[in-house]
Amino acid sequence: MVTPIIVTVNCMINVPLMLLSIAGNVIVLATVFKTPSLHSPSYLLLSGLAVSDLGVGLLVQPFYIAEKLSSTEFLRNLMTTMGFAFCGVSFGTMALISVDRYLALLYHLEYRSRVTTYRVVITMSFVWFLHFILLNRFWVPPKYIYIGFALLLIYITVATVSYLQIYRIVRRHQLQIQNQNQAVLSQSNSLSQKRSATNTLVFYVSAVICYFPWCVYRIAHGDIFVANINTAWIFTTSLVFANSAINPFLYGWRLRELRNEVKKTMKKTLRISQTEQT
Repeated sequence: MVTPIIVTVNCMINVPLMLLSIAGNVIVLATVFKTPSLHSPSYLLLSGLAVSDLGVGLLVQPFYIAEKLSSTEFLRNLMTTMGFAFCGVSFGTMALISVDRYLALLYHLEYRSRVTTYRVVITMSFVWFLHFILLNRFWVPPKYIYIGFALLLIYITVATVSYLQIYRIVRRHQLQIQNQNQAVLSQSNSLSQKRSATNTLVFYVSAVICYFPWCVYRIAHGDIFVANINTAWIFTTSLVFANSAINPFLYGWRLRELRNEVKKTMKKTLRISQTEQT
């Protein structure tokens, strides 16, 4: 049984996470939108991830907090529907990002012709349609949760296979170094490829860490593996939401180009604000 204290603590945890998710993802989206050099398929995927994470902070978490404090059935259904949709899109986009990085290595000379903005938009639109329309809780049978689990497994498998293939390609490039001139060029390319793969791998690992306890809870639901099943559930859900607040900080940490543009955007915003005040 979840006590009122546990509910209050959980809601208090979600408030700063919600604010961080909104602020962080808005900054990322504004920076990408205002920076022409970031208008690429890769950053379009990143923007799609930021939009889904923004939806978690802007819509899902407020309804989640309201539902926990009021225990209203309508709010519970609404929060669950939006939560599965936005979180599903977020993880699905993460899988698409891993495939994008794999294709960038596999077809490095033909990447721009193969991975176009149009194709990325179509693929992302399908993921959103899948989670918001086809798997909508209001008309899908109650056991739709198993379909969600199947999709999550597919996303994890796709991302894992993509990163394994990335590692294999980078290793093969390193083994093909034959002379000093090739070594300099190959090492440079290899470092760039490794950096790009590692950047997106960090996003993926973070998502898996945040989602894993929730998945364990769902698998062990009603079983002895979780001592206090209700208390465990309430905090594992908050950890899933936390991923949406963590991602913008990971972007700033791992993506130097985006980090520099964010700094410029923030400085410009502060300058305008100071000008208006004076």
